[in-house]
Amino acid sequence: MAKDLKTLALARLSGFRHKTVKVPEWRNVSVVLREPSAEAWYLWREVLDGGDAGDETLSVVAKTRRNLEADVTLFCDVLCDTDLQRVFTPDDREQVLAVYGPVHARLLRQALDLIADAESARKK
Repeated sequence: MAKDLKTLALARLSGFRHKTVKVPEWRNVSVVLREPSAEAWYLWREVLDGGDAGDETLSVVAKTRRNLEADVTLFCDVLCDTDLQRVFTPDDREQVLAVYGPVHARLLRQALDLIADAESARKK
């Protein structure tokens, strides 16, 4: 029993809520979405806090780009293939940023909703 528990605890994605979804816009491929990692949250915060310029000195375009870069940071962390392997690395962020759109944003929202599900379960 202890060995089985250890195997379960050490299984890939065992520390993350995750779910499989089909993406119609990508030829109905199945992907696995997981909660963001602590590292991704740190990088997300770093992107949002980046630079010495305060929010009040940034243009709307600069703020929008910064927020988009932060979302891409999380997206690259949460998207996995059906073998539970991450699809992107942090080095892929610029490439993803160039094509990031509504489909990517919807997938990220679903991954973030996994956190909300955990919070609502705690309240019950």
